[in-house]
Amino acid sequence: MNGRVGVPVRVRRVSSELRELRLRSGLGAEEVAGALGFSMSKLSRIENGQRGLQADDVAALLGLYRVPAQRREELLALVRSGAVPNWWQVQDGRLPAMWSDVIRFEKEALAIRNYETMFVPGLLQTSEYVGAMGRGTQPDIGVDELDSLVSARLGRQALLSREDAPEFEVLIEQIALERPVGGADIMYRQLRHLMDSAERDNITLRVLPTSLGAHPGMEGPFVLLEFASHPTLVYLEHRGNSAFVETAEHVATTTLTLQWLRDIALSPEDSIGLVAAIAQGLT
Repeated sequence: MNGRVGVPVRVRRVSSELRELRLRSGLGAEEVAGALGFSMSKLSRIENGQRGLQADDVAALLGLYRVPAQRREELLALVRSGAVPNWWQVQDGRLPAMWSDVIRFEKEALAIRNYETMFVPGLLQTSEYVGAMGRGTQPDIGVDELDSLVSARLGRQALLSREDAPEFEVLIEQIALERPVGGADIMYRQLRHLMDSAERDNITLRVLPTSLGAHPGMEGPFVLLEFASHPTLVYLEHRGNSAFVETAEHVATTTLTLQWLRDIALSPEDSIGLVAAIAQGLT
Protein backbone atom coordinates (compact mmCIF):
# COMPACT_ATOMS: atom_id res chain seq x y z
CA MET A 1 0.00 0.00 0.00
CA ASN A 2 1.25 3.51 -0.78
CA GLY A 3 1.21 6.08 1.98
CA ARG A 4 0.15 9.13 0.01
CA VAL A 5 -2.53 11.40 1.38
CA GLY A 6 -4.35 12.62 -1.71
CA VAL A 7 -7.48 14.11 -3.14
CA PRO A 8 -10.67 12.41 -1.85
CA VAL A 9 -12.18 9.73 -4.06
CA ARG A 10 -15.33 11.70 -4.91
CA VAL A 11 -13.25 14.65 -6.09
CA ARG A 12 -11.02 12.36 -8.16
CA ARG A 13 -14.16 10.93 -9.73
CA VAL A 14 -15.38 14.39 -10.77
CA SER A 15 -11.94 15.34 -12.11
CA SER A 16 -11.94 12.28 -14.32
CA GLU A 17 -15.35 13.12 -15.77
CA LEU A 18 -14.39 16.75 -16.35
CA ARG A 19 -11.49 15.58 -18.48
CA GLU A 20 -13.78 13.26 -20.46
CA LEU A 21 -16.36 16.02 -20.94
CA ARG A 22 -13.76 18.39 -22.37
CA LEU A 23 -12.51 15.76 -24.81
CA ARG A 24 -16.07 14.97 -25.92
CA SER A 25 -16.82 18.67 -26.37
CA GLY A 26 -14.04 18.98 -28.94
CA LEU A 27 -12.53 21.93 -27.07
CA GLY A 28 -8.80 22.11 -26.53
CA ALA A 29 -7.33 22.75 -23.10
CA GLU A 30 -6.15 26.21 -24.14
CA GLU A 31 -9.61 27.13 -25.41
CA VAL A 32 -11.24 26.08 -22.14
CA ALA A 33 -8.65 27.82 -19.98
CA GLY A 34 -8.97 31.01 -22.02
CA ALA A 35 -12.77 30.99 -21.99
CA LEU A 36 -12.92 30.68 -18.20
CA GLY A 37 -9.85 32.71 -17.25
CA PHE A 38 -8.02 29.66 -15.86
CA SER A 39 -4.31 29.13 -16.16
CA MET A 40 -3.29 25.98 -18.04
CA SER A 41 -1.72 24.61 -14.87
CA LYS A 42 -4.97 25.12 -12.94
CA LEU A 43 -7.01 23.30 -15.57
CA SER A 44 -4.48 20.48 -15.63
CA ARG A 45 -4.61 20.07 -11.85
CA ILE A 46 -8.41 20.07 -11.92
CA GLU A 47 -8.57 17.39 -14.63
CA ASN A 48 -5.85 15.19 -13.18
CA GLY A 49 -7.29 15.07 -9.68
CA GLN A 50 -4.20 16.69 -8.22
CA ARG A 51 -6.05 19.33 -6.25
CA GLY A 52 -9.34 19.85 -4.48
CA LEU A 53 -12.18 21.26 -6.52
CA GLN A 54 -14.13 24.45 -6.01
CA ALA A 55 -17.84 24.24 -6.80
CA ASP A 56 -17.73 27.54 -8.73
CA ASP A 57 -14.92 26.28 -10.99
CA VAL A 58 -16.71 23.00 -11.64
CA ALA A 59 -20.00 24.78 -12.33
CA ALA A 60 -18.26 27.01 -14.87
CA LEU A 61 -16.73 24.02 -16.65
CA LEU A 62 -20.03 22.12 -16.69
CA GLY A 63 -21.78 25.16 -18.13
CA LEU A 64 -19.16 25.51 -20.85
CA TYR A 65 -19.59 21.83 -21.75
CA ARG A 66 -23.40 22.21 -21.74
CA VAL A 67 -23.93 19.38 -19.28
CA PRO A 68 -27.65 18.73 -18.58
CA ALA A 69 -28.97 20.22 -15.36
CA GLN A 70 -29.56 16.93 -13.53
CA ARG A 71 -26.06 15.61 -14.22
CA ARG A 72 -24.60 19.01 -13.34
CA GLU A 73 -26.25 18.89 -9.92
CA GLU A 74 -25.07 15.31 -9.33
CA LEU A 75 -21.44 16.26 -10.00
CA LEU A 76 -21.63 19.43 -7.92
CA ALA A 77 -23.08 17.39 -5.05
CA LEU A 78 -20.02 15.14 -5.21
CA VAL A 79 -17.75 18.20 -5.06
CA ARG A 80 -19.59 19.64 -2.07
CA SER A 81 -19.40 16.34 -0.18
CA GLY A 82 -15.83 15.67 -1.25
CA ALA A 83 -14.34 16.08 2.22
CA VAL A 84 -16.47 13.20 3.58
CA PRO A 85 -14.31 10.04 3.55
CA ASN A 86 -15.43 6.91 1.70
CA TRP A 87 -18.25 6.71 -0.84
CA TRP A 88 -21.22 4.33 -0.90
CA GLN A 89 -24.13 4.03 -3.31
CA VAL A 90 -27.22 1.85 -3.65
CA GLN A 91 -27.90 -0.03 -6.87
CA ASP A 92 -30.40 1.45 -9.35
CA GLY A 93 -30.63 -0.93 -12.29
CA ARG A 94 -29.01 -4.18 -13.37
CA LEU A 95 -25.39 -3.03 -13.08
CA PRO A 96 -23.63 -2.30 -9.77
CA ALA A 97 -24.26 1.19 -8.42
CA MET A 98 -20.79 2.55 -9.20
CA TRP A 99 -20.24 0.73 -12.48
CA SER A 100 -19.00 3.72 -14.51
CA ASP A 101 -16.82 4.81 -11.59
CA VAL A 102 -15.23 1.37 -11.30
CA ILE A 103 -14.37 1.47 -15.00
CA ARG A 104 -12.81 4.93 -14.68
CA PHE A 105 -10.61 3.94 -11.72
CA GLU A 106 -9.62 0.63 -13.32
CA LYS A 107 -8.37 2.55 -16.38
CA GLU A 108 -6.25 4.80 -14.15
CA ALA A 109 -4.85 2.04 -11.92
CA LEU A 110 -1.32 0.66 -12.10
CA ALA A 111 -2.40 -2.52 -10.32
CA ILE A 112 -5.74 -4.22 -9.61
CA ARG A 113 -5.80 -6.89 -6.90
CA ASN A 114 -9.06 -8.85 -6.74
CA TYR A 115 -10.12 -11.50 -4.22
CA GLU A 116 -13.33 -13.37 -5.09
CA THR A 117 -15.27 -16.01 -3.19
CA MET A 118 -18.30 -16.90 -5.32
CA PHE A 119 -17.50 -16.37 -9.00
CA VAL A 120 -14.77 -15.74 -11.56
CA PRO A 121 -13.63 -12.07 -11.45
CA GLY A 122 -15.44 -9.92 -14.00
CA LEU A 123 -12.27 -8.94 -15.86
CA LEU A 124 -11.68 -12.61 -16.71
CA GLN A 125 -15.24 -13.78 -17.42
CA THR A 126 -16.24 -15.15 -20.84
CA SER A 127 -19.38 -13.88 -22.56
CA GLU A 128 -21.09 -17.23 -21.96
CA TYR A 129 -20.26 -17.10 -18.26
CA VAL A 130 -21.53 -13.51 -17.96
CA GLY A 131 -24.78 -14.49 -19.63
CA ALA A 132 -25.23 -17.54 -17.40
CA MET A 133 -24.47 -15.47 -14.31
CA GLY A 134 -27.02 -12.85 -15.38
CA ARG A 135 -29.74 -15.42 -15.93
CA GLY A 136 -28.92 -17.23 -12.71
CA THR A 137 -28.68 -14.25 -10.38
CA GLN A 138 -31.48 -12.18 -12.00
CA PRO A 139 -34.15 -14.67 -13.15
CA ASP A 140 -36.45 -11.86 -14.33
CA ILE A 141 -33.91 -10.30 -16.69
CA GLY A 142 -35.05 -9.73 -20.28
CA VAL A 143 -33.15 -10.62 -23.44
CA ASP A 144 -32.22 -7.01 -24.28
CA GLU A 145 -31.16 -6.29 -20.71
CA LEU A 146 -29.02 -9.43 -20.68
CA ASP A 147 -27.34 -8.43 -23.94
CA SER A 148 -26.57 -5.01 -22.48
CA LEU A 149 -25.21 -6.60 -19.30
CA VAL A 150 -22.90 -8.90 -21.29
CA SER A 151 -21.66 -6.03 -23.47
CA ALA A 152 -21.02 -3.77 -20.48
CA ARG A 153 -19.08 -6.41 -18.56
CA LEU A 154 -16.98 -7.50 -21.55
CA GLY A 155 -16.24 -3.89 -22.44
CA ARG A 156 -14.24 -3.52 -19.22
CA GLN A 157 -11.81 -6.23 -20.24
CA ALA A 158 -10.11 -4.20 -22.99
CA LEU A 159 -7.90 -2.51 -20.40
CA LEU A 160 -6.02 -5.79 -19.78
CA SER A 161 -4.86 -5.81 -23.42
CA ARG A 162 -3.56 -2.23 -23.53
CA GLU A 163 0.12 -1.61 -24.07
CA ASP A 164 0.17 -0.01 -20.60
CA ALA A 165 -2.15 -2.62 -19.08
CA PRO A 166 -2.31 -2.68 -15.28
CA GLU A 167 -0.99 -5.57 -13.25
CA PHE A 168 -3.95 -7.81 -12.43
CA GLU A 169 -3.63 -10.12 -9.44
CA VAL A 170 -6.46 -12.58 -8.85
CA LEU A 171 -7.08 -14.68 -5.76
CA ILE A 172 -10.10 -16.94 -6.02
CA GLU A 173 -11.73 -19.62 -3.93
CA GLN A 174 -11.67 -23.17 -5.33
CA ILE A 175 -15.43 -23.49 -4.81
CA ALA A 176 -16.03 -20.69 -7.32
CA LEU A 177 -14.17 -22.72 -9.94
CA GLU A 178 -16.11 -25.88 -9.19
CA ARG A 179 -19.58 -24.31 -9.47
CA PRO A 180 -20.76 -25.19 -13.05
CA VAL A 181 -22.24 -21.80 -13.95
CA GLY A 182 -24.24 -22.33 -17.14
CA GLY A 183 -23.43 -26.03 -17.24
CA ALA A 184 -20.31 -28.10 -17.75
CA ASP A 185 -19.50 -26.90 -21.29
CA ILE A 186 -19.67 -23.21 -20.47
CA MET A 187 -17.69 -23.72 -17.28
CA TYR A 188 -15.04 -25.74 -19.09
CA ARG A 189 -14.48 -22.93 -21.58
CA GLN A 190 -14.41 -20.41 -18.73
CA LEU A 191 -11.70 -22.38 -16.93
CA ARG A 192 -9.68 -22.68 -20.13
CA HIS A 193 -9.97 -18.91 -20.54
CA LEU A 194 -8.65 -18.45 -17.01
CA MET A 195 -5.67 -20.66 -17.79
CA ASP A 196 -4.94 -18.81 -21.04
CA SER A 197 -5.26 -15.42 -19.33
CA ALA A 198 -2.84 -16.43 -16.57
CA GLU A 199 -0.13 -16.93 -19.20
CA ARG A 200 -0.04 -13.18 -19.83
CA ASP A 201 2.76 -11.27 -18.12
CA ASN A 202 0.45 -8.80 -16.35
CA ILE A 203 -1.94 -11.41 -14.87
CA THR A 204 -1.30 -13.60 -11.82
CA LEU A 205 -3.77 -16.23 -10.63
CA ARG A 206 -3.77 -17.90 -7.21
CA VAL A 207 -6.38 -20.32 -5.93
CA LEU A 208 -7.34 -20.80 -2.28
CA PRO A 209 -8.14 -24.51 -1.89
CA THR A 210 -11.27 -25.53 -0.01
CA SER A 211 -9.11 -27.67 2.28
CA LEU A 212 -7.83 -24.51 4.01
CA GLY A 213 -10.89 -24.29 6.21
CA ALA A 214 -11.50 -20.92 7.90
CA HIS A 215 -9.25 -18.05 6.80
CA PRO A 216 -9.19 -14.20 6.69
CA GLY A 217 -10.84 -13.97 3.28
CA MET A 218 -14.10 -15.35 4.58
CA GLU A 219 -15.13 -11.84 5.63
CA GLY A 220 -15.84 -11.13 1.96
CA PRO A 221 -14.45 -10.27 -1.47
CA PHE A 222 -12.68 -7.02 -2.30
CA VAL A 223 -10.68 -5.16 -4.92
CA LEU A 224 -7.57 -3.07 -4.22
CA LEU A 225 -6.82 -0.37 -6.81
CA GLU A 226 -3.28 1.05 -6.76
CA PHE A 227 -2.32 4.27 -8.57
CA ALA A 228 0.83 6.14 -9.54
CA SER A 229 -0.09 9.50 -7.97
CA HIS A 230 -2.96 8.75 -5.59
CA PRO A 231 -3.55 6.60 -2.51
CA THR A 232 -4.84 3.07 -2.87
CA LEU A 233 -8.62 2.52 -2.95
CA VAL A 234 -10.64 -0.43 -1.72
CA TYR A 235 -13.72 -1.30 -3.78
CA LEU A 236 -16.47 -3.40 -2.18
CA GLU A 237 -19.62 -4.75 -3.82
CA HIS A 238 -22.57 -6.63 -2.33
CA ARG A 239 -25.78 -7.42 -4.21
CA GLY A 240 -25.04 -4.57 -6.60
CA ASN A 241 -24.52 -1.98 -3.85
CA SER A 242 -21.05 -0.51 -3.99
CA ALA A 243 -18.50 1.39 -1.93
CA PHE A 244 -15.09 2.96 -2.43
CA VAL A 245 -13.21 3.02 0.86
CA GLU A 246 -10.21 5.33 1.20
CA THR A 247 -9.57 5.69 4.94
CA ALA A 248 -6.00 4.67 5.69
CA GLU A 249 -6.92 2.21 8.43
CA HIS A 250 -9.32 0.24 6.25
CA VAL A 251 -6.95 0.22 3.27
CA ALA A 252 -4.16 -1.04 5.55
CA THR A 253 -6.37 -3.80 6.96
CA THR A 254 -7.46 -4.93 3.51
CA THR A 255 -3.87 -4.88 2.25
CA LEU A 256 -2.82 -7.05 5.19
CA THR A 257 -5.65 -9.47 4.43
CA LEU A 258 -4.44 -9.67 0.84
CA GLN A 259 -0.96 -10.58 2.04
CA TRP A 260 -2.34 -13.28 4.35
CA LEU A 261 -4.32 -14.74 1.45
CA ARG A 262 -1.24 -14.75 -0.78
CA ASP A 263 0.66 -16.62 1.89
CA ILE A 264 -1.90 -19.44 2.18
CA ALA A 265 -2.96 -19.66 -1.47
CA LEU A 266 -1.49 -22.13 -3.91
CA SER A 267 1.43 -20.90 -6.00
CA PRO A 268 0.56 -19.62 -9.50
CA GLU A 269 1.91 -22.85 -10.98
CA ASP A 270 -0.06 -25.09 -8.62
CA SER A 271 -3.13 -22.91 -9.10
CA ILE A 272 -3.05 -23.48 -12.85
CA GLY A 273 -2.66 -27.18 -12.19
CA LEU A 274 -5.77 -27.19 -10.01
CA VAL A 275 -7.79 -25.21 -12.57
CA ALA A 276 -6.71 -27.70 -15.24
CA ALA A 277 -7.76 -30.63 -13.08
CA ILE A 278 -11.19 -29.11 -12.42
CA ALA A 279 -11.62 -28.42 -16.14
CA GLN A 280 -10.63 -31.99 -16.99
CA GLY A 281 -13.29 -33.25 -14.63
CA LEU A 282 -15.93 -31.40 -16.68
CA THR A 283 -15.12 -33.16 -19.96
